[in-house]
Amino acid sequence: MSAMAAQEFYGDVQRRISASTHDGPTYYLRGNYTLTPEQERYLEERRQNDEKLNELRKDPVLMRYVNGHWQHYQARSSALPGEFCAATYTNLHGSITLNGVDKSWEGGLLTFIGKKIPRPNQFREITATLTQSGDAPATVRIFNAPASPAMHGHGTLIFAVPSMKAALAGMSDKQDFVITIEGQEVFRMGWKEGKGARDNLQKCMR
Repeated sequence: MSAMAAQEFYGDVQRRISASTHDGPTYYLRGNYTLTPEQERYLEERRQNDEKLNELRKDPVLMRYVNGHWQHYQARSSALPGEFCAATYTNLHGSITLNGVDKSWEGGLLTFIGKKIPRPNQFREITATLTQSGDAPATVRIFNAPASPAMHGHGTLIFAVPSMKAALAGMSDKQDFVITIEGQEVFRMGWKEGKGARDNLQKCMR
């Protein structure tokens, strides 16, 4: 049988086990069903991969990145109360940060960090298109930060936010973001539990 058939066999066995169908694998093996060497190798690889995944799931730090998590802080150590309030959502795809600045400007910054984002040698201004859940695509001028040794293999895009008040009002619990540069997708990621992050930002800014 083909590798696809072996995959279907494995999947069916797992479904039976999950459904507490007690005959499970023995349903197939009671008769004259014989696995080919290819199928045996495939099933053994899947078993080993499952064991590795189960071990990884026990790592609380890794699972925070797998599931995604928020961090709340002030982006500058010298910030006064209400200044540079920031919230960062991070998962395995990258991070999204929304932060205010000082009292001289009511706006803020929306920063995206990801592996596909360009990493120039110098700070530059470029044109990019941002698409958010429920909104039409917006093409604007943004900043592309230079490569940083602290974020090896990741690039940074910074969007100016005209009004933090409006940005917070528009935060949804689940929100997706897609960024393209010259027609090429460089970032795709979403957050969850956005309303909790919004409430924390509002509390900090007050």
